[in-house]
Parts: sequence; C-alpha cells; structure tokens
Amino acid sequence: MSKPFITYTAQVEKLKNEKDLVITDDDFAVESLQNISYYALIGGYKHPFIDIHTRKYINEACFEDIVALYEFDEELRGIFFKYLCRVERKMRSSISYHFCKKHGERQEEYLNSNNYGNIPKNKNGITKLIKMLDMMANKNKDHEYLVYQRNKYHNIPLWVIMNTLTFGQISKMFEFLPQNMQGAICQDFGNIKKNEMIKYLKVLTLYRNVCAHNERLFSYHTYIDIPDTLLHKKLGISKNGSKYIYGKNDLFSVVITFRYLLPKTDFLLFKKQLWHIFDRYQKQNLNLKLNDLFEYMGFPCNWKEITKFRKI
Repeated sequence: MSKPFITYTAQVEKLKNEKDLVITDDDFAVESLQNISYYALIGGYKHPFIDIHTRKYINEACFEDIVALYEFDEELRGIFFKYLCRVERKMRSSISYHFCKKHGERQEEYLNSNNYGNIPKNKNGITKLIKMLDMMANKNKDHEYLVYQRNKYHNIPLWVIMNTLTFGQISKMFEFLPQNMQGAICQDFGNIKKNEMIKYLKVLTLYRNVCAHNERLFSYHTYIDIPDTLLHKKLGISKNGSKYIYGKNDLFSVVITFRYLLPKTDFLLFKKQLWHIFDRYQKQNLNLKLNDLFEYMGFPCNWKEITKFRKI
C-alpha cells in the first residue's frame, strides 16, 4: 500500500510517538521538513540511527542528529562536485586538443566515424555519439555560442562543442577514441593506462550525477569498481577474498581516483578541505562517530596517509 499524505505536524508526531526519535523543538523540526522534505531528510539519512529490525530510533537519537548528517553530506557534495568538475574540465580540454591536433578544426572530422576506434564493440556507441554531436553542431539552438559559430563560420570546432557535453558523454567519447589518442590524453593526467582511465571516468560520472542531483552521497556505492591500485596496497587496505573492502566502489574510490587525475596541488587542497569537513562534524556531533561514518564512506582509518605514497 502507498503511504498516505500527512501534514508536517503529523510527521513530527509520528517520529516522536511511533519511531522514538527525540524531538525537543517542534518548530525547528517542522521548518526542516518544509525546507528539505520528509523523504529526502528522514528517508535519506535515518539509517545510521535506527534499529534495522524494529525500525525505531536507538541510543537517544534526536532530530538534530539527522539534520547534522544531512548538512554534512551537503558539504561533502559541494567539495566532491568542485573537484569532479576540475577533472571534467581538464578532460574536455585534453580530448579537444589531441583530436584537433590530429584532425584539425572542421566539424566534419569529429562527425566522421573513421576518426574513432572502430572496433566492433564500439560501433553502435560511435554511431550514437556522432548523432549527438551532429545535433549539437547543426541543430542545437539552446547555446548562443553554438548559434553564433554556426551562423558566422558555418563550422563549430570540437573545442566549442566540448563545452556542451555532459561528463557521461565526455567519458564515452574518450572510450571511443583511437588507442594512440587515448594514450596521449592519459599522459596529460600522468602515467594512467587507457583501460584504467575508462573505469575512472565511468565511476566519476556516476558520482557527479549524485552530486548534481543532490542525492545522498556519503553512503553511495557504484555498480562498477575502479581498478586495484598501488595506493590500495600501500594503505594496507584489507581484502575480502581477492577484493579490497575499501576504495573500490565507494566514496573513497573517488578520493583514490582524484589522487591519480588531479594535479598534486589540487589534490592536497581537496584533502585539506575534506579533513576540515570531517573535523567540524566530529566536534559537533556525539551520536554518530566519525569512524562509523568512515565505514559508510569506505574510508580506511589511515586515509590521510594517501599522500605519503607514490601513485605508481
């Protein structure tokens, strides 16, 4: 049966009387539910505070605990999104540079399937990619700079088109490029293998979508793993069988990916900002310990040592 509509006041009473959540300020609770919604706040962030069998709150969990976790996650989304966009920006630049260096600025070149890695498994994907690029180059009217280029020059170079692509489309474009061009792009990010880069971009695309759509980030896991790295080994991350238990498809996998794809100065700043968020949460909240949060996020307790080791 679908759940019936109930008012904000009734939602607060239900949390107190049926779920044993401590609420000392009803007005604050109602205002929070109005601003965020019951589904996004309670449905999204109750899990660390409830008994999975009784579905009731335990350890004198209070409404403020859930709000604090929501606000913590909101800060996480902000910082991860910032640096995801930096990887995205560099990938846009690198793809357009190396493609145009070889094929020139004419749009006919990026609309030519022969300029991609035409192996059988890529055929349908390349066709869809070119169809999308063709629509952007010849029909799209949503971006003024595309219309300007089209009307004035009758040509839209790849470096202009790249600004319209989503992270997912950029990821696919990299996957469909010829191997030698993939290798050149990987060199722009350091000593990354092309198959590793494909996996990194797929995982980052999924996390970018979570951040962009304001979904719960701290406990999100992807359906694909990043490759095993030297950093997994150097950090001494335990294994379950042959698989590392942290840093494969959790939020820490993004941290590892950032270590490989961000410039050193950017990564050090990201790490510093991330620790400030953790430290602030740890000082302000008692009910949910930081180490418990690390379990949800896939962070090993020694995660800060990630910069002590060489990547390769």
